[in-house]
Amino acid sequence: MTAKVQSRRACLEIRTSWGVIRVGAEGSKITSCTLPRLAAEPHKRFKWIGASIVDADHQGTAILRRAEKFVRSMFDGKPVEPPAFELPPATPFTVRVWRALAAIPPGKVLEYGEIAARIGRPGGSRAVGRACGANPLPLFIPCHRVLPKDGTLGGFSSGLPWKRLLLDREKTSGVKASTKSSSR
Repeated sequence: MTAKVQSRRACLEIRTSWGVIRVGAEGSKITSCTLPRLAAEPHKRFKWIGASIVDADHQGTAILRRAEKFVRSMFDGKPVEPPAFELPPATPFTVRVWRALAAIPPGKVLEYGEIAARIGRPGGSRAVGRACGANPLPLFIPCHRVLPKDGTLGGFSSGLPWKRLLLDREKTSGVKASTKSSSR
């Protein structure tokens, strides 16, 4: 009988003028992504400062280098194909939403109701919004590309400045931020 080999958890830390973005990996897949929470518009312009990989073996280093290239490409406004990622356990509905989000191409935005209809749940736009808010990989599963029917920004788990920045970098920033918008 052979023992199961545990995958080593590794982390990519991307330093920006808005705080540290952390991308986690286990084995050959991205497993987490966190953005610093922004409750208000930052006083500094967004700037990429640097990146480092922590606690990675060869496999972790390789996937995190691909993740770094992907994240940098997003902020440069020219997203490349994301590296492999693993979804955490979630309800079948939530997983369907996340997969539908991952299929939205850069530069395109959809409404929450459109996502609901695409996954066979017309009228489920609020549930889609909750699934977006629970997205564990906000840069890799592009929930920022989903807007309310009224064309405002809606919400974003790490704060609207991130959503605005990502949409702007993808050249889809023709939306107006509502003063009524709330974070998910």
